[in-house]
Amino acid sequence: MPEGKTLKLIELEIENVRGITHIQLSPNSKNFVIWGPNGSGKSAIVDAIDFLLTGRISRLMGEGTRSITLNECGPHIDHEPKEAVVRAVIKVPGITEPIEIKRSMDQPNKLEYENKMKSHLEPITSLAHRGEHVLTRRDILKYITSDGSTRAREIQALLNITDIDKIRKAFVKVENDLKKEKLAKEQAINTSKGAVNATIQESTFQERVVLEAINKARKNLGGKEISSISSKNLKSDLSSPLTISKDKAVDITLFERDIQNLKKILEEKSQNDIQKNDKQLREIITSIHSKPELLNAFNRNQLIELGISMIDGTGNCPLCDTTWAVGKLQEHLEKKLSDIETISQYKETILKLSKSISERVNTTDGSLSNVIDVLGKIGEDYWIKQLALWSGNLNKLSTALNNAFDGYPLSVFTMSEVKKLLVPDEITDKLDSFVEIVKKKAPSVTPEQTAWDLLTRLEENLKALEKADTEFIISNTAYKKAAILLHEFENARDTVLGRLYDEVKERFVNLYKELHGTDEMNFSATIAPDGAALNFEVNFYDRGNFPPHALHSEGHQDSMGLYLYLALSERLAKGLIDLIILDDVVMSVDSSHRRSICRILASSFPDRQFLITTHDKTWANQMRSEGVIDRNGLIEFYNWNVDTGPQVNYQADMWTKIEEDLEKNDVPSAAARLRRGLEEYFGLVCDSLHIPVRYKLNGQLDLGDFISPLMDGYRDIIKKGRNSASSWGNIEVKEKFDELDSIRKEIYTRTHAEQWGINPNVHYNNWIFFSENDFRPIKEAFQDFCNLFVCGSCGGTFKLTTVGMKTAGVACNCGSINWNLIPKSRG
Repeated sequence: MPEGKTLKLIELEIENVRGITHIQLSPNSKNFVIWGPNGSGKSAIVDAIDFLLTGRISRLMGEGTRSITLNECGPHIDHEPKEAVVRAVIKVPGITEPIEIKRSMDQPNKLEYENKMKSHLEPITSLAHRGEHVLTRRDILKYITSDGSTRAREIQALLNITDIDKIRKAFVKVENDLKKEKLAKEQAINTSKGAVNATIQESTFQERVVLEAINKARKNLGGKEISSISSKNLKSDLSSPLTISKDKAVDITLFERDIQNLKKILEEKSQNDIQKNDKQLREIITSIHSKPELLNAFNRNQLIELGISMIDGTGNCPLCDTTWAVGKLQEHLEKKLSDIETISQYKETILKLSKSISERVNTTDGSLSNVIDVLGKIGEDYWIKQLALWSGNLNKLSTALNNAFDGYPLSVFTMSEVKKLLVPDEITDKLDSFVEIVKKKAPSVTPEQTAWDLLTRLEENLKALEKADTEFIISNTAYKKAAILLHEFENARDTVLGRLYDEVKERFVNLYKELHGTDEMNFSATIAPDGAALNFEVNFYDRGNFPPHALHSEGHQDSMGLYLYLALSERLAKGLIDLIILDDVVMSVDSSHRRSICRILASSFPDRQFLITTHDKTWANQMRSEGVIDRNGLIEFYNWNVDTGPQVNYQADMWTKIEEDLEKNDVPSAAARLRRGLEEYFGLVCDSLHIPVRYKLNGQLDLGDFISPLMDGYRDIIKKGRNSASSWGNIEVKEKFDELDSIRKEIYTRTHAEQWGINPNVHYNNWIFFSENDFRPIKEAFQDFCNLFVCGSCGGTFKLTTVGMKTAGVACNCGSINWNLIPKSRG
């Protein structure tokens, strides 16, 4: 991405936005930190920038915000949307002049800027709409503790690859629709076979048996035998013996056969067989679904079988056209099937058991349809209605059995109901009486008519079966192609996204290791797509991989979320937005690790502009001492109230504030500010240089507790550095330390001489006797003393480096200061 499209914030002005009445900040493209207690208005700055870049406030969106609107809750209380305005001056490198942008809440979709800047700003605002520039505690939970599908959705939205999931969902929908259609066509085949079985009074469909029944009927009509089953030649060379009106004719013989078929389900042997198979089928299906590894293997087995069925005569891959020697691809896939033999056995058993039950169901339903048709001819409306309800339930059961692994068992049908094929108790005792009713109301027919009626019914059955077979072949082919397309798309997606996630993972792991040091040197992670989900697991002390929130503390989770976000953001910004907003994201991280986070932010992301909010003053000061922000980068919010918003203290530049006090001849304020500032700063320096300070049970250390240890500690560091340089024969470096020691002595002398001016000024009432001229030497002496510990290049505070538990040197963030304190070993 060209250099000229990277956003940094130079100036920010906010009017009447979410707790801010008016504020103007000048980050000047540098990092800045806003600290203050909860409720002081820090997050309003985040919301204002969010609104400026996107026209919305993400905090007012999402789960639980249904009744919250930007129009009502975006402007500061008691203010209209037109009064809520955010303005900024931004830096876009490559363009000489800064760009001013502005947005008002009465027109949230309109970003105001010079039209000639449109081509530079549109890519930036497009990226900002993904929310890439803001990380909150809530966002960390989305990335770390949410379920896989939510995590995938959030990260894909951040990466702007939601179209990939939309395409996947489209493939899934097509596959599901075609699968339903295929199952419906397969069900139609089974229903048609059941009708044939019912007609010839058989329990299973066998072409040989059907052909025998056809030829027997043809013989009764004086016809010749035929050699194959086809609806077209079933009545070839035969004449109809019709003597009765077709509308009223009922073939009692065929009707009695249908009734006998229905009565078979009441036989104890039949019910025992069904019950045995049904119980075994339920147990196998439940067992597979309860074991994820079996379920995955089962699905893989189905996919491989689909692949085999699609191979044509060339032997090449049916999807990607990869060339294979004839028969080799099929051999390869069949080998994979044999490797999961257990699943094949399960699948074969499920198919066998479900088929044994469904054949009885379909045969019963076929006879039931014939009985309903006959009762309709003689006007038995009540029984038609009852039998139709039974038929509907049989259809539901048959459909479920046809896709037994996914669709069976049905909760609405118990095992005791299935074993008698759902027959209503009211029907059980009525079957024999149906025959008597029909005999009384319907005219009788001749044997020839019975044979003709048998062939007529079989002709209809076979036409339905032939049509179902044709439609099944078409739908099954379409389904196989859709299933393979979905699989290959997911494979391609997983390969491409896998590479992306691997790069993100590697960066994330390195950042996390850098933070936690030797404690987690073997830390590793897995970030991998899995269907619609994104799995994220981390190593826990070589005990295996677990979800981040399973075993790691909240502090570790927070740091994981921060570094995962930063690793992602490196992939996202692409030179468009260098502004990253971290809104109170390390609440659970302890102080020592926060210092490490400071170092990593300063060293690993030097080109980014961070806006960081926090309620923790210690971390705010750590960011200053570690060089994340300079002396002007720390802003305090305090004493918020609804009418005025927060009070703002640009406290970072203590010396500027003291100078302002002196110009007003307010020496007491200058003295108090200097003392508090020195206590705070010297505490940070002692921590950074590992200088021990006198322990107090109440933890209330004052300036006197810091000055002497700090002076002694710095003198020892200079001495060690000079001795180290001498031992290595580095005369130039030794002379540099001699110069530093001379400067140190001169500053120490002035500091000792001026200490009298601080303590009494803060604790006693003789401030009135001090003038500006009295206090200025004190201020200058301590300012020079403070500068002893600050790098002139990066403004960062010196820090002690160690090798294990041993002191190694002193360094700054930019590397300009890099003192070796290890002497050359003797011998």
